[in-house]
Amino acid sequence: MKNSNYIKAFSIVEVMVSMVITAIIVGLIFGVFTIVSEQILAFKKENEQTADFNRLSYSLNKAVFDSEKMMVRENGVYFQTYDGDTVFYQKEETYFIRKAQNFTDTFKIQINEIRMDSLFNSKKSKVFQKLELQLVINKNIIPLRFYKPIYANQLILWKE
Repeated sequence: MKNSNYIKAFSIVEVMVSMVITAIIVGLIFGVFTIVSEQILAFKKENEQTADFNRLSYSLNKAVFDSEKMMVRENGVYFQTYDGDTVFYQKEETYFIRKAQNFTDTFKIQINEIRMDSLFNSKKSKVFQKLELQLVINKNIIPLRFYKPIYANQLILWKE
């Protein structure tokens, strides 16, 4: 007895099993995606300070060697370039700001201390200005030092 109205199909149990398997696979994929996303955000957060440190180091190095005068003020460092422009690095609680005439940049690095000293070689024939900053990066104190040679013609104007 053949039934001519017979149609091949899935039973409800087979559909439910396939839906449970699909739900498990989607749940696993979502869990892996969440873990990977958290790791990427943590990696980005760690590297933000490294990137800010590199930008700050480059910017300060350029300011030191492109400046005619370098002075420490109450809350930062002031640079006067050879062409008369000024650059000021201002220390805030949790970040450092670079202010030029038409450009401001923010570095998310905490600065504990800014010091400037004069150094001489053993014969006292060469004079250097030393700029030292104590940075806090990943809860570690890192000194950042720059040395600027001072020439004889600048020593006369430098004592102002």
